[in-house]
Amino acid sequence: MHPILHAVLLEPVGWQAIGGSIIMVGTGIAVGLFVRSKVREQEREK
Repeated sequence: MHPILHAVLLEPVGWQAIGGSIIMVGTGIAVGLFVRSKVREQEREK
């Protein structure tokens, strides 16, 4: 197995990096959707 893949997949730090990346991307998507919904809500009120 490639040394980098070995480090990412078989070491706990690799799984933490993968999990952290997923959380960061998920948070960005959630904030974007939340802001879009609030903007649409404000436009409906006008």
